[in-house]
Amino acid sequence: MKLLSFVIPAYNSEAYLEKCISSMLEPSVLPALEIIVVNDGSTDATEKIALRFCGQYPGTVRLITQKNLGHGGALNTGCAAAQGKYLKVIDADDWVESRSLPAFVKALEKCESDVVLTHYRTVNITTGEEKAWRCYPETFGKAMTLEDVMGRWGDFDRALTFHGIAYRTDFYHRMGLKLSEHIFYEDHEFATFPCCHAETVTPLDIFLYVYRIGDGNQSVSDANQLKRISHVEAVLNRLLTEGEKLPPGAGRDYAAAKAQGLLMSYLTTALLVCPDKAQGRALAEKAVEALRTPFPENYRQIQGKYKIFQVMSRLHITRRQFEAVLDSRLYNKLRGNHDFQ
Repeated sequence: MKLLSFVIPAYNSEAYLEKCISSMLEPSVLPALEIIVVNDGSTDATEKIALRFCGQYPGTVRLITQKNLGHGGALNTGCAAAQGKYLKVIDADDWVESRSLPAFVKALEKCESDVVLTHYRTVNITTGEEKAWRCYPETFGKAMTLEDVMGRWGDFDRALTFHGIAYRTDFYHRMGLKLSEHIFYEDHEFATFPCCHAETVTPLDIFLYVYRIGDGNQSVSDANQLKRISHVEAVLNRLLTEGEKLPPGAGRDYAAAKAQGLLMSYLTTALLVCPDKAQGRALAEKAVEALRTPFPENYRQIQGKYKIFQVMSRLHITRRQFEAVLDSRLYNKLRGNHDFQ
């Protein structure tokens, strides 16, 4: 049995796929790896590149080609096909830190937790800036309960993301999760719904994922977030609807925290990016009100921040100006960011 399945959803990824796959081909751990490329209806050389790696690394690299179902549909296919003890999704335009793979695989040999967390980095391809995103447990390599994690949310929230999470494969399969198809930002579903049911979480002091940012064509760019704001709304509504069904406890609290985080991202787009300020404020009000019934405590928690966003909207503060404040040393000290202590 393989220890780790990498799942790579790939749509028209010929410019990036070779680097992504190559970063995983660390010789010392190759027998422990399964690399699944899901060609999601690409019309470029994505399939050809993947087939070349399949021929060079039989038994390690696999290719699944399907009609286009979007990022979520590719993840559904790839994760269902995963046979390793753990599965980790890497987008085709990102890569992994090869030097970290031996330590990561060694840790997975003994680990039995439902969720494993690792640090990750963002690399801005325009500016060259690198930024580290970490978690801060009291002890690395030790299994924690979800209750433990929620009790120290600020030490874990930046790693409990699509880029920081790996799932034990049988646990993920047991959840029966079907991610939304043909929409963007469904990675929030991937990082939310299984974790709501996790009994154990193990954080590792390893940087694994490298997340490429700074490309205007990416879904996280201002232009695309505005164009696809309805996609964010759809995912947010699913988080609220499914989260409300959970019984009281850490799982429900986790879903609420993730919904709150996505809502804040939505507010940034609606209030700071949308050029029609009146329309943006109307969208924001609707989204905030949607949080009131399923998660009243979180609704109360965001009121102060929501008012600040409204003021920034009326002052025509841009997202870039807002993020400059968030990146400031003073803000990070106030937040308690360990990197600035």
